[in-house]
Amino acid sequence: MNYSRGVHLLAEQIGVDPSHVARAFHTASQIHKAIHEQSLHTLTSEQLRRLIDRDQFVIVIVANLAMRFANRVEDALLLMDIYRASTGTQLHPIPVRAGIGTLSEYRDHTHVQQAIRILRAGGLPPIHTDGTRALRDGFQAMPACDDLPGWIFINPDPDAEHRGGFAGGRLGYLAVMRWAGWGVITEPVAQGLLAVVHPDYRAHPFPATS
Repeated sequence: MNYSRGVHLLAEQIGVDPSHVARAFHTASQIHKAIHEQSLHTLTSEQLRRLIDRDQFVIVIVANLAMRFANRVEDALLLMDIYRASTGTQLHPIPVRAGIGTLSEYRDHTHVQQAIRILRAGGLPPIHTDGTRALRDGFQAMPACDDLPGWIFINPDPDAEHRGGFAGGRLGYLAVMRWAGWGVITEPVAQGLLAVVHPDYRAHPFPATS
């Protein structure tokens, strides 16, 4: 069956068959006016983007349903956890402690803290360090540079390639951050680092050159 580009795009983002997304849209549209107003069969990528911008929560519901229809309940719960971490609506926010997920000098960096909470909500293990050596392997987040205030670099954990599911593989880090509303560079940058940009800077990601 042919599905609209918007359905295919969301299916690609969460890694399920488009039929599950179409079924989820149909189910959610019966109870949510914002989706009911859209034509499922003609939903374009731009319409999907506007719908996400207008009401991200309803897209989370659609994705959650699609994951469940695909019998991926753990990933369905994961999507909700990532959303809550990205919006600061967790019942028990994950604390960012010194030496966990980043170096001590970056611990108080607002965007680094947000990235660490989102990645941990996605089930990704943070590095534990005493400042000079790693006590436990994991991902490490750090600010890019002063000229790129919205950008964060992520060094994935060594076991990333052996994980499956929505957050599996090195690119699973990008899937998690993209789902949280951050902009991503789809290929690793220098030394295998992954680059993501905070939602507040997505419209103007390179302020020094604009």
